Amino acid sequence: MTCQKCKGLMIEERQPELSPETVVHRCLNCGLVLDPLIRQNRLGSGRVKGSLLHAA
Repeated sequence: MTCQKCKGLMIEERQPELSPETVVHRCLNCGLVLDPLIRQNRLGSGRVKGSLLHAA
């Protein structure tokens, strides 16, 4: 996976402090972290923006 911010390498990491099965992606270059909630919100925000444009 490639980092959206710096195009660096993203690695998977387990985050037991969030929950035992939570896996996040962290960039080795800039440290950007994407967890499942961030990913869900970013995917959902694109749909909202598109629907607002069609409503206008």
